[in-house]
Amino acid sequence: MSRAAMDDAARDTATASDELRRYAKFSRPGQPSAHIVQLRQRQATARMDSARSKQAFLQAAQGFVRAAGLVVPARVSLESFVLGWISATSDRHTA
Repeated sequence: MSRAAMDDAARDTATASDELRRYAKFSRPGQPSAHIVQLRQRQATARMDSARSKQAFLQAAQGFVRAAGLVVPARVSLESFVLGWISATSDRHTA
């Protein structure tokens, strides 16, 4: 999984949350409508996809850091370190 997959999953989660908020605001109390139930299911699926893509990215990043012999500084998340390293390395090669 790539960073783009993580961004797509996060965007899907935000979109589902926004839709759910918009429709839930005007719903009647009591049993939720079928549409609201579908939105909640879509939101849950988007959250799970987001979690899976982030976990896959972190596993790949951990393998990359070990294989490359890099050391992640203390108090820096693996995700931010790898993304910063990729950004810095790609900037250096494109310049």
